[in-house]
Amino acid sequence: MMRYLPILLLLLLMVQVARADEEPLINLALNKPYQVLVPWPDALSEVYEKSYEDTGGIELTDGKKATTQYLDPAWRSFYRQGGRTIILDLGDVHTVNRITGDFLQHRDAGIYVPHYIDYYLSADGENYAYMGTVETSVGPWHRRVQKEEFTLDGLNHQARYVKLQFPTDVNVFMDELEVFGKEGIVPGSAVLEVFHEISEEEMWRKSAIFGPDVLPERGYIPKGSPNAGGAEHIVIAVYASPLTGDATWISADFIPYVAYISEDAIPQDWFFDTILLSPQGETPNKKKLYATEASHAATIEDWIWYLEETFKPDRQLSALNKAVDFCGNILQDKDHKVKVILSLVNPSPLQNNFGALEPGGKNLSFNHDRVGAEEAMENRLTAVEWLMDKLIEGFENGDTQYLELIGFYWHPEAIAYHQSPYEGEFVKKVSELVHSRGLKFFWIPFYGAPGSYDWHNFGFDAVMLQPSYMFSDSEEDRVRNAAHLASYLGMGVEMEKHWNDTLVERNKWRDYLNGGVKYGYINAVVGYYQNYKDFARAALSFDRRTLYYDYVYQFVKGTYKIPE
Repeated sequence: MMRYLPILLLLLLMVQVARADEEPLINLALNKPYQVLVPWPDALSEVYEKSYEDTGGIELTDGKKATTQYLDPAWRSFYRQGGRTIILDLGDVHTVNRITGDFLQHRDAGIYVPHYIDYYLSADGENYAYMGTVETSVGPWHRRVQKEEFTLDGLNHQARYVKLQFPTDVNVFMDELEVFGKEGIVPGSAVLEVFHEISEEEMWRKSAIFGPDVLPERGYIPKGSPNAGGAEHIVIAVYASPLTGDATWISADFIPYVAYISEDAIPQDWFFDTILLSPQGETPNKKKLYATEASHAATIEDWIWYLEETFKPDRQLSALNKAVDFCGNILQDKDHKVKVILSLVNPSPLQNNFGALEPGGKNLSFNHDRVGAEEAMENRLTAVEWLMDKLIEGFENGDTQYLELIGFYWHPEAIAYHQSPYEGEFVKKVSELVHSRGLKFFWIPFYGAPGSYDWHNFGFDAVMLQPSYMFSDSEEDRVRNAAHLASYLGMGVEMEKHWNDTLVERNKWRDYLNGGVKYGYINAVVGYYQNYKDFARAALSFDRRTLYYDYVYQFVKGTYKIPE
């Protein structure tokens, strides 16, 4: 009898496995608790989530599915702040076979499905195994209101904890998290490996948004970095607007930027090392160089106007060169050059009738709904390359002997995933065009902008993060949070000056200056946003000079100290 015992045990095990296979999968997540972790908390963003708070802390696992109406209270809103990590506790180790999450796509309401979801499992809540990634099949660019089910299938693993990670571009609505499997440990199920090896690049792409426990501190991009073309302090000169005469720059306008001037307007020292020439955006045809509506999308006629504005004799670029020449004579330093960054215009994917780049050429459409994604992207790249070469040609043939072109600025302040199915790939190909010409690619995204958390994947060389503090109702902690985020992700910081000048704006500007000392970005690559020629006006103003000019000069020179 004993010699038949192993055979009987084997048969019994086979019967148990067969029965286990026959048992239907159940939702192990039903009414189970979970945590929602925010990588970059922001108090103002949290306010927008209040209308969709998690009822009782189990809204994602209560078994109640939402309709496609975004006002349905079954939806849970996740607004900006980088992304979300959801950690679900199944209560005990069970056999997990499938993980499913439901999300809403409602483009007109600013609600977008995430680009991807990363899935992890753990037996102890500390050591997680990467199980896979599911990318969106609907896409945030689709206009039809619909739900998308993100499902990771084909699992057969022993786990107690389930972790999901996904980016949150504007608003992400989720209604239910389900984990299908069988209670307990089913014979033949897999024990989790402690860690699934992925490359550093893949880790950044998929995990950089989820907090400092994932990757070590990187630090700000230091001023003078080769990645920034040697730039240190980059002031934005807004121009090319038919709405205001302030959009035209003459050499006298540039002198207070090129050099630090005394109260009687005599150059005393060199000032900003880099000027970013950025078009205001609206054209004489009432179009916009970066449009969010098809009716505003610029055409070739608008682009030609932009080029003409840039290379007007004795204006803009030519005027800057004359200003450097003049200051070099006063300061007795004729070898000094000012670095220049020119702006690339985004060919709007909403434009179906851009026009021909050359007389008799092909009329370009950038709209993927009309000509298909592949042709639309190729047409957009053709247009960007044409503009890039026109800008380089104009610079090289212009009055620029005291200037150095170091790169191009990408004018949109976010990666517009919601406008085309290939937007990230498109921007990366633009960066390749820039690099093929030996130049650097610059970007200044707003706080929480789509693409800003993994900016390196798009080929940018130097990125300065807007805290978006001056133009919002956020508190001073936004400056701290933005500085922390910029340092962690290897960015610089942009300081933003408002066109208004009440006590509120003055105090916020002080917070920017003081933040540079408190949080260390005074030693980073720093961008300076201003309204039309604000710093120059402050230089000759009795009551604004100290705050908006003298302190800025000290900041640029690294000598600024927080006033007592």
